[in-house]
Amino acid sequence: MLAVDYLLNKYEPSGDLERTDLELFRRFVSEYGAQIYARTPGQPAITASSFVVNEDFTKALLIHHKLHGQTKQFGGHADGNPNLARVGAKELKQESGARGKLLWPYPVDIIRWNFPEYTNKNDGLFYPAHDDFDILFLFMMSESAKLKPNKKESFGVGTEWMNLEIWRDTFDKTIPTNAVNPQNWDYQQRVYQKIQTFKTR
Repeated sequence: MLAVDYLLNKYEPSGDLERTDLELFRRFVSEYGAQIYARTPGQPAITASSFVVNEDFTKALLIHHKLHGQTKQFGGHADGNPNLARVGAKELKQESGARGKLLWPYPVDIIRWNFPEYTNKNDGLFYPAHDDFDILFLFMMSESAKLKPNKKESFGVGTEWMNLEIWRDTFDKTIPTNAVNPQNWDYQQRVYQKIQTFKTR
């Protein structure tokens, strides 16, 4: 089953914010049909993210993301690929230089980002401000995995392992991406809670 089919038919959102975002995502799918996987200037887009935990679920591997100006999970646009778990895995490998183990074949979270305008360095196209529906998958990786951060995507140390509780409670309102996406705080809280449920599986 594709992630979009799962989100449309079987996914149970957690809380009012995710419920609202899921309803907006379903409207997007209904309106754009087969075009939902494309990255087209002026329309919403789908991104797939990989949230990576270590083997005892105490830390997360995160990227210091240049485009977003903050430390966050790995991810990128679907760009025509309907298999979003594979998109997430590909982005993880491209951005960290290492592969993770997918812990669950279906999305564990969905959030609607307010994405600011930008010019894509790859295709040279200008993309107006738009919504990105980010579909999150959970991966596991050993802390001893050899990393090779993609310097085109990241800054500073590139990637780092961060204590999950610190990630959950870190929210800098002065970062432009967070300023226009205050829902990031709620997102961090609920993703942390969801990760805890995987400890007993």
